[in-house]
Amino acid sequence: MNFQVGFHNFHKDTAFNFQLNRFYSFGCLDYDVVEEIGKELTDFESWSKAFLSRAQSFHNNGDLVASATCLRAAMFFMLDEEGDVDKQLRKSKIYEQCMNEYQAAYQNAGLAYCHVPFEAGYFPVLYMCHANESKDNIVIHGGYDSFIQEFIPLMQYIYSNGYNVYMFEGFGQGEVLNRCEMKMKPEWEICTKTILDYFQLEEVTLIGISLGGYLAARAAAYEKRIKRVVLYDLIYDFYGAVLDKVPEEFKNLINNLMEVPDSPKWKSIEELMKANQFSLWLFQQGRHVFGNITTLYDYYKCIMQYNTIALSPLIWQDVLILAGEEDIYTVFYEKQKKALSNAKSVSGRIFTKEENASHHCQVGNVQLALDYILAWIELKL
Repeated sequence: MNFQVGFHNFHKDTAFNFQLNRFYSFGCLDYDVVEEIGKELTDFESWSKAFLSRAQSFHNNGDLVASATCLRAAMFFMLDEEGDVDKQLRKSKIYEQCMNEYQAAYQNAGLAYCHVPFEAGYFPVLYMCHANESKDNIVIHGGYDSFIQEFIPLMQYIYSNGYNVYMFEGFGQGEVLNRCEMKMKPEWEICTKTILDYFQLEEVTLIGISLGGYLAARAAAYEKRIKRVVLYDLIYDFYGAVLDKVPEEFKNLINNLMEVPDSPKWKSIEELMKANQFSLWLFQQGRHVFGNITTLYDYYKCIMQYNTIALSPLIWQDVLILAGEEDIYTVFYEKQKKALSNAKSVSGRIFTKEENASHHCQVGNVQLALDYILAWIELKL
């Protein structure tokens, strides 16, 4: 556990820069390495090439955490053309290499691992439990296409503070997506119930990371064994946040076109999307994670489901909402607080640039966020 403080300018592209800072913030890659990679990036192809070359070098030198991190990073912006079997096989091969590297990296770290059966597949769980009494059972999950292995430093830190920690993947995440081929869907209470049943857990704290902020809220609304829920960070309205930063004219166009799914204007917008690598990646990754997406209209219609507007009044637990002042989702911070009208208590914090924690999930000062979460849990136990 070696969380780094500081959000740096590794690259002029904001998407590249955030991801580079993410890998640095968790202490998995050194500053000099990330800085060097940043200088080589021109497009998605150069991104994958830069990280794949380092992965092999780190593996040869025995730094398996860095090697696994580079393999994970190499996959992140890989375009996934539908029907391109060669690209899909390449991505699948890198995924398996990444999982093997993570397993080797943490084989002596005291982590337990199991498959919790679900339908024809399973939900993977990493967990660490104290031999004697612990302060509480904390259940953690990620969000959009996340791997639980990415959050092992976070898990270890929480465990070191006296808690039993269970970290799982559900619909559309990690192994569940890439090995069991189960796409993401909103009903996260199903995943959570399966984990709580298997481990016979009661009165837990649930922490949802990134899009997990929506997923955890959804689970809390329908699962009574959750007593405390942490939205790290809030996802009040996924669709609304995605459109919030675009020009008002384009936002209005999309909102109007959502009422006309067969409009020929969708084709024109899709052609513009294909000319922008990041927009194209968002769409292709959405198709990979959610499934049943063939058009841009399908994508927007799908992400509309991921909002807490209707389910927030169903949440009765203690709730902690985290946000960063520069994050796109923070625009809905006050609305999310007010929507939790029946919660036992609602606490929250917007982290600032001065704290190096103003970005999504407080990348730049992860430990500050974790310490705040743990202090809140102690208060609510």
